[in-house]
Order: sequence, then structure tokens, then C-alpha cells
Amino acid sequence: MKKVRVLIVEDSAFMRRIISDIIRENSELELVGTARDGLDGLEKIKTIKPDVVTMDIDMPRLNGLETLSRVMKEFPLPVIMISTHTKAGSESTLKALDAGAVDFISKPSIGSPEETLEELKNYLPQKIIAAASAKVALMPVDKPAPVKGLVKKDISKSRLETAKIIVAIGASTGGPKALEAVFSALPANLPAAVLLSQHMPPGFTLSFSQRLDLLSPIKVKEAEEGDALFTGQALVAPGGFHMILKNGLVHLDTGPKVNYVRPSIDVMLESLADCSQKVLVVIMTGMGKDGAAGAALLKMKKKDTILLAQDPKTALIPSMPDALIKSAPCDFQAPLTRLAAEIDRCVKILA
Repeated sequence: MKKVRVLIVEDSAFMRRIISDIIRENSELELVGTARDGLDGLEKIKTIKPDVVTMDIDMPRLNGLETLSRVMKEFPLPVIMISTHTKAGSESTLKALDAGAVDFISKPSIGSPEETLEELKNYLPQKIIAAASAKVALMPVDKPAPVKGLVKKDISKSRLETAKIIVAIGASTGGPKALEAVFSALPANLPAAVLLSQHMPPGFTLSFSQRLDLLSPIKVKEAEEGDALFTGQALVAPGGFHMILKNGLVHLDTGPKVNYVRPSIDVMLESLADCSQKVLVVIMTGMGKDGAAGAALLKMKKKDTILLAQDPKTALIPSMPDALIKSAPCDFQAPLTRLAAEIDRCVKILA
């Protein structure tokens, strides 16, 4: 089997050594070079032609965002950003995903907790292997503009309307940019509450939910313990927590990871099996099969359930929608460009 050829672009000698060791220890990966900054990286990409690049965001001479922008314009290929675990790092990471990065992972630093380094060792090879098969050319090109001059649905306490329909969305690799496209196209009067589990580590989902809120006609916020479900509002599972529905309210659970992740889409969907609302499940781009088992269980237990998959041919990583289609009685498929309209149509079917 052909190995995935990896180039590391990283100014920290400490991180270059750690990432190099991780790649060398994996039989499916081949380290073909390292670069000390963005300019060095651009030159080596031209000559080495790697399959996947891992890239730091903060670098001298040419930073990761500027380097990524040039890579995507001159020779598009899968890039995984190595991000700091800070608010500034999360905002830069979201900009990198907007600019074409396939995925990201948090970097450990000297003195970081041992589990941070273990997470890098466990997940970076998986992300690199998945990125090698990513359909970079399918990434949305048009960047949604923030909603201007649009009055969002009033969700002040005097006008709250308890949701009778839940749109439960799950996404992973490729999700942030795809979700921006979907949320920006949702109708302002969507008669449903939205629950979103996007695979993200702690520290990133707050900035992500704020970004979606700027783009979307509906209200989007990071979920908090005890949140109720209201029409015209979307709740994003915080990184590091499973988001489940318990007695009609959101509960944030720190139980074991499921499918190697927390938040898990399966855990969210399984918790909806006994809820009073009708449910539309939407499974989007991502590696692995998170969401498929939970959707199948939900469909079996609740007759008022519709399963919708993003057309795998339009997914950056098709594994998750593929798994839904193959393992559950999936009702509909839609390409990314039509997914928001299909969500609206399915909600109207359930209404």
C-alpha cells in the first residue's frame, strides 16, 4: 500500500521533533521533509510535492494563514493546521478552515498535560490519513457574508416558543466550512430548534458558534447546561462535552469518548429517542462513522424521524454520510449546495 507522504511546516524545533516521531512511527505515513517557516514550506511543497502538509499558524517571515492562502491558490492540497489552545488560536484556526485547511489539531507545548500529547499521538495520524483522501476541490469557494440588516427571530423570554421539531446535525472533518454554507442559507423562520455536534476540542466551539451566529438568520450559541429548546435557535455542543437531551433540557456530559470523540453525534442522537419532539437527523462530511448507529436507533424507536445525509460526492470526507446511507434507512440525500433547502423541506414535512 502506498504511504501518505507528509511535509511538516513548523518553526518550533520541539514540535518538529514530536510530529516527525509520530509520523515515523506510523506504517501508513512517510515523512518526506520539514520546513522552518512558511517561505521554506512553499519552496519544499513545490519540489517535494507531498500528499499532506501539517502547518503551524504562528511562524516568522510568512505565517501559516498567509502560507495556506498561497498554497490553496498555487497548488491546492490537503493541509492540517497545528493550532495553539487559546482564544486567539481558535480564531486563527477558523480563519484557516475558511481559507481551505482540511482539518486542525491542538498542539502541546513544553509543560502541557500528558493527555494533550497523547491526543496528538492518537489523532494526528488518523487526520493525516483522512486528509490524504479529502476532495479539496469540493470545498465551498464562496465565503458566506455575515448577515447584515436582518432582524433575527426574537428569542427574548417574553416571546420564546418551545420547539416541537429538532434538527439534529452531526459533522466532523470538513464540517466548519460546510456548516457555514448551510447555516447562512437556513430560513429565519425555521420552525425548529437545531442541535449541532461538530467534532471539535475544547476552546474552539465558542468562537465557532459565534461565527455561525454572524452568518445565520437564526440565533446560534454554544450550548450551556440546562438550555431549553426553542424555535429559531441553534445550540452547538461545547468541545469536550457530549450534548444530550434530558427531561427536555440540554445536559452536558463528560462521560467517556464515543467513537474516539466528545462530543459524539451518536450520544446526542441516542438521547433523543425518548424526547417528545419530532426529529430530523442531518449527517454531514466527516471521517469515521459517528452518527450512523445513533440515527438507526432513533429511526427504529421514533416513527416521527427523518434521516437526511449530505450527498457523499459533495463531502470533503464522505465517510460519515456514507456510513449513514449504508447502515440506516436514510430517507433523503442532498448536495451541500441544496442541504439548507432540504432541511427546510423536511422540517415542513414533520410540521
